[in-house]
Amino acid sequence: MTTMRRGTRQQATLALLMALAAFLPACKSRPRAACGRGVTITTICGFENPEDIEYVPSADVLVASNMRFDGRDQPDAIRGGFLSSLALASGTVHRLWPDPTDQANLDPALGDPVCLTPPAAGVLYPHGITSTTRDGRALLYAIGHQGEAGGREAVEIFEVVGRGETARVIWRACVPMRARVMGNDIAVAPDGEIVVSNYQPSVSLWHVIKANVLRMSTGDIQAWSRGRGWRIIPGTAAGLPNGVAISPDGRFVYYSEAGTGRVYRIARDGTGERISVDIGGNPDNFAWSGRGTLLIATHTGGAGMLACAFGRAPCRTSWEVYELDPTSLAARLLLAGDGDALGAMSTPAVVGPDLYLASVFDDRIGMVPLPAR
Repeated sequence: MTTMRRGTRQQATLALLMALAAFLPACKSRPRAACGRGVTITTICGFENPEDIEYVPSADVLVASNMRFDGRDQPDAIRGGFLSSLALASGTVHRLWPDPTDQANLDPALGDPVCLTPPAAGVLYPHGITSTTRDGRALLYAIGHQGEAGGREAVEIFEVVGRGETARVIWRACVPMRARVMGNDIAVAPDGEIVVSNYQPSVSLWHVIKANVLRMSTGDIQAWSRGRGWRIIPGTAAGLPNGVAISPDGRFVYYSEAGTGRVYRIARDGTGERISVDIGGNPDNFAWSGRGTLLIATHTGGAGMLACAFGRAPCRTSWEVYELDPTSLAARLLLAGDGDALGAMSTPAVVGPDLYLASVFDDRIGMVPLPAR
């Protein structure tokens, strides 16, 4: 029997993945049904790559980060990604940013003093988002990426004003990322510290291979606060760290490792024991359920996700949602989808009795009744 050396195995795996990446875009997916009430999932159209969703109670809207991977054929004013809202009372979708009525009013107390201007239209690619209330104001934090036309890697901070169909956002501040850091998801602690998952240093298939095949780290969890700046939370090196959440008391950080299928809990100060659970797949974003548990989405489509990343549409990859005990991380399967009505589901969001579902590669979001315990 011939034994293949590790280096040779890695080269063979790399060659296979590169060949697969070149082939997958040519694979066509059958057309998807129109949005509306389905047998298991109600779908709502009007989005472009809505990777993350966040409910803002004071405005009664569900905000979506539309990463919009390909807007090169659009006029300069509407290239790039955007933020949009679903007005829950009416079920209508509205553009929040950029918008012809864009407003900016710098609040130096919220972000980094070096950041003085809002992101330009056409170069904001919003990724992870979160919201919090501070001094009576509803604040929305968004990870913003650079586009082909420029832009910056930063946390963009907006204030949400108005309600329902009249809700809008005002840009207030930003926090630039450090060099070779690409944020993915974001959470804000009760004391105002911003916690970000540093997914990878750059956009490259090589980082995916390192994390999924070679089990190597590509990033970590980082935190920013005024006066202290950025810091790495000790013990959080991971292969494609993705979703991030903070316990209500601010003591613990939860993060997912897309490269291994694991979810971790660690003290925000980096001390004490780190615990984890293997839920499988490629875990993505979190949401608090409202009943004291933590929900997390995980992709189970394997190589199909790579096909979607390289342009296969509509994306029909399968997914699961797990419910975690925040103390022990004991997990139970809450919901699963085969990708037919909604593919590449990336984020759960609980609004009253309903569970909303985002999708990183789709043109829609989903909604189902929140499953019972």
